[in-house]
Amino acid sequence: MRFVSLTINHGMFRDKYDFSEGINIVYSKKNSVGKTTLLRFLMYSLGYQIPSIRGINFDKCECDLEIIDEKNNKCHIQREHSIVVLFQKKETLHYSLPDDLHELHLRIFGIANTEILDNLLGAYYIDQEKGWTLLNRGKVIGKIPFNIEMLIRGLSDRSCTDLELELSKIKRELQKYKYMFDVAQYQADINAYNENIAFDTPSEEVEKKIDVLYSERKPIFDEFERIKNVIRKNTSFVKYISDFNLVVQKNGIEIPVNQNTLVGFQENAEYLVTKRRLVANQLAEIDKKIDKLKESQENSNALLSVQTRIQQFDADVSKMKIDAITTERIIKQLTNEKIKLEDIIKKKSWQNNPIIFELYQLISAYTTELGIDSRYVRPQAEFIFTDDLKSLSGAIFHKIVFSFKISYIKLIFNHTGVKLPIVMDSPSGREVDKINITDMMNILERDFREHQIILASIKRYNFSEKNYIELKDTLFKHNPKEGNNEN
Repeated sequence: MRFVSLTINHGMFRDKYDFSEGINIVYSKKNSVGKTTLLRFLMYSLGYQIPSIRGINFDKCECDLEIIDEKNNKCHIQREHSIVVLFQKKETLHYSLPDDLHELHLRIFGIANTEILDNLLGAYYIDQEKGWTLLNRGKVIGKIPFNIEMLIRGLSDRSCTDLELELSKIKRELQKYKYMFDVAQYQADINAYNENIAFDTPSEEVEKKIDVLYSERKPIFDEFERIKNVIRKNTSFVKYISDFNLVVQKNGIEIPVNQNTLVGFQENAEYLVTKRRLVANQLAEIDKKIDKLKESQENSNALLSVQTRIQQFDADVSKMKIDAITTERIIKQLTNEKIKLEDIIKKKSWQNNPIIFELYQLISAYTTELGIDSRYVRPQAEFIFTDDLKSLSGAIFHKIVFSFKISYIKLIFNHTGVKLPIVMDSPSGREVDKINITDMMNILERDFREHQIILASIKRYNFSEKNYIELKDTLFKHNPKEGNNEN
């Protein structure tokens, strides 16, 4: 997959950025002019939940991204907030984020395995803030995670979906019980100090009324969401049926099968729309009452002192019935179950898995070429799962992260055939000298010439061929250089 162009509509501004097949350098002579933002817009346009930056709310921008997908088809991706429209071949496909992200990326990258899809961004994109500290686990950007075990399982086709779901469930339960235990300890402190506790207050009565209204609201809201879902599914179903161009024959007359000929479809659709409107009105009425109570509550709370608020909170806590001993015992049980499950998943991922050794060989070759002392790279394949990052710092850590990332890209290509782009923000780093940077860039140009490379930097790298996208002032005011062979 490679990027062709990106058009961004931001308020009254509209700008277009073109990318070449090979090496692209988003360049400026100074920092803070929008290089990082432009790279993030690329990722945002692909459907990722990229956090906005100060001054530019991504969700208020319209993005039109042109790409070449893995099947060499030219595609357009239009994104506005959580809605994405993909124009691919003769198809127009609509997606709602984040629910449909896997379906969108299946179309773009041609990969069906969700464990691979969920970890692609962490392989090919290195963000300025967190990217150069992300080795094998952590956040790529915002809340988007990367996990090397999941990536390897996906590439090895060793699914642990059921075990992962069970582990997630246990982790959620464990967190809840830990919160409960913290409350129990706080409750014990309150009783130990025998502080005066204020009980029912006017504000508390209002809160109870609000809770009742929220209880009434939930089933109505659930019904509203159900109706919306039915309307959406009905629309998709009719489109699906219509696309088959089916006909039925009666008395020698051919009748097409579509929404106009399906008996009762239109009436049912109108009924659902009317019902959705009625349920929406019910929700609006309850929300109006809740807002009115909250307003009165805010006015009342504004008169309370800080001490009164603390007393009221302590009163609420003191009313809770929590068995601290039982809670602590459950926490221990859940912790043991969590450890056992993690061990099972780890063994299923690691044992007799040749991909682990293959990845280690790639990483080891690149770290050796970059002059990283062997004492920083342990001579066992398990090194790729290391969480001992304290001994890695500065230029060494920077080069190791680089080695890991390009090895992920090569490994993914070896096992899926997908040529991911390589997108790096500020690859020079603060502590990496010119010689090391030159070595890193030489590796990119030598081993990844078939991949599109996009770098954001204030440095002008000495590649044999490159396309400069120069930002002279701020984003939306760039000045692309004519010709792609500037040295």
